Amino acid sequence: MIMLSIDPVSRSYADGQAVGQLLVLAVALVLVWVVTRTWRRGPAPDGPDDVERATAIAVRRGNIVRGVLLAIAAAGLIGIFTGRGYQPAAEAAPTAPKPVAQSPSATTGPAEIKRVIEAAPSVGEYRLHTGEEAAEYERLVPEKPQTGKQWFYDGPGEGPVGAWLQIDAVEWDVRLSEITSPEATSGVLSDFFAGSKATEVTAFEAGPWGGRLSCGFVTVDSGRQVMCAWIDSATWGRLALMDEKSLSKAAKIALEFRSASEKRADQ
Repeated sequence: MIMLSIDPVSRSYADGQAVGQLLVLAVALVLVWVVTRTWRRGPAPDGPDDVERATAIAVRRGNIVRGVLLAIAAAGLIGIFTGRGYQPAAEAAPTAPKPVAQSPSATTGPAEIKRVIEAAPSVGEYRLHTGEEAAEYERLVPEKPQTGKQWFYDGPGEGPVGAWLQIDAVEWDVRLSEITSPEATSGVLSDFFAGSKATEVTAFEAGPWGGRLSCGFVTVDSGRQVMCAWIDSATWGRLALMDEKSLSKAAKIALEFRSASEKRADQ
């Protein structure tokens, strides 16, 4: 278990809560859209003359679900940014620096990393969603990343979305280096999981790229799922696994996603 001190009035704590709660909210919206897919499509037409009626039903049901999703997203965003999830006072509250224990893998790394970050077509049992299907899930995310990238994968479970991968990199936003410094990485992970209301958060070996990796359980409308996150001097990644029940297995899957999506020059 990760047992790190958390400052509830710090800016990083507020940011971590907001990001974590947004991720949980987005996962819930995607799941609602997925589980209503059959209902939204409506009854199959009985014949050529029935196509117009069946299409009208499908359109009407789709609009109903979209309206419900918009209401959920609006309520969630209002709660996150005006309620306890994101406190403006955190921005002005001074906090004393706290000692942070560092592992060798978290404090070492090249000053400049030559690499390419892109979605892998497949990672183990997971297959990347592309085209209109991927665009459909993109539209459901309430807060799209401004500088990072995200991808949706099919998985071994029954649902069409088995994994949701998000990656931010200093190549895309140099401001990311403010939270990926060796002094800040442990606090970022702690605040992220605290904001997600994750339980049983456990640290795992971060793999050949170094840094820190942790996984924990989060509760959404469909039940309990696993969320993993890793961070190093140049990368901040998050992976939500909809069907996985084991933290240790989820950590291995997270390392597979990390290695498959981040290709380094010395690889």
